[in-house]
Amino acid sequence: MLILPTILFVGVIGYSILLNLTLLDAFYFTVVTISTVGYGEIYPTTPASKIFTSVIILVGIGALALALETATEEILKRSVKEIVGKPEIRKSLENHYIVCGYGDIGEVVVEELKRSGEPFVVIEKNEEVIRELTEKKIPVIQGDALKEETLKEAGILRAKGIAATFERDVDNLFLVITAKSLKPDIYVVARANHAETIDKMYKVGADSVISPELEGGRMIAKALIRPFILDLLDRITLTKDMDILQICIPGDSRLEGKTLSEVKIEEKTGAKILALSQEGKVNVKPTPDTILHKGNVLLMVGKPEQLKKLQELLESGK
Repeated sequence: MLILPTILFVGVIGYSILLNLTLLDAFYFTVVTISTVGYGEIYPTTPASKIFTSVIILVGIGALALALETATEEILKRSVKEIVGKPEIRKSLENHYIVCGYGDIGEVVVEELKRSGEPFVVIEKNEEVIRELTEKKIPVIQGDALKEETLKEAGILRAKGIAATFERDVDNLFLVITAKSLKPDIYVVARANHAETIDKMYKVGADSVISPELEGGRMIAKALIRPFILDLLDRITLTKDMDILQICIPGDSRLEGKTLSEVKIEEKTGAKILALSQEGKVNVKPTPDTILHKGNVLLMVGKPEQLKKLQELLESGK
């Protein structure tokens, strides 16, 4: 900032002319005046010098306040950057989810991920929101999620999925393209605020597109037509004790070719099988002799600790 040096310069020249002071005395007078300490009228003053002193005081105080505000803001910025940029946050990012944008929808996504115990990180560029997330001890990366370097910093190459929850469809669309270009096999869920953009999201690579308005309307209709079923699903998915988990059997899993009776998923984990998806067909309550294959999707219900055991079982294949 050049405001303070300018005021000092003007003050030194002004006092040296108005009061016939040396440059050193004029500098001293200027500093003392700006600081409002006061110098006890050591030198005789004139009406012109009094007016000049008043102007110097007013402008100087304003400049000092502005300088302090700027310095404080810069310190806060650096503090936030130090917090959100901690190496341990980046190092711990593996098999996690990335939430881009902490708006109304993003906040709900974060709460659900926290509730389910899934590792995740938020990408946000609003400094006030970053401070709020930091206070809540929510892992956050400061930056623009539409930039490749920010997504890399958030560990996209090691992530399982990414959620595009921006308010503007064009931002979500661009994020889908960027994420898929960096990691083609990452699972991308995008928010669509307008029905006409849903198809475009799928065309550029989104794996799932959610429209809050459309989904909200459908849920209202279901609540009117089938209130009992909707209430049952809400109780299952929203209760603290139970949750629903969808798991896809990977190609390198040792469960490949084994039957449900051999794997003993329900006996080992306590979680219950609701359905099994095979080649696009949904098998509700599959029989024990059902053979598991790569790409099969299991829909399970259970307590968080039971579903965690289930994930460990499917990953190890034992």
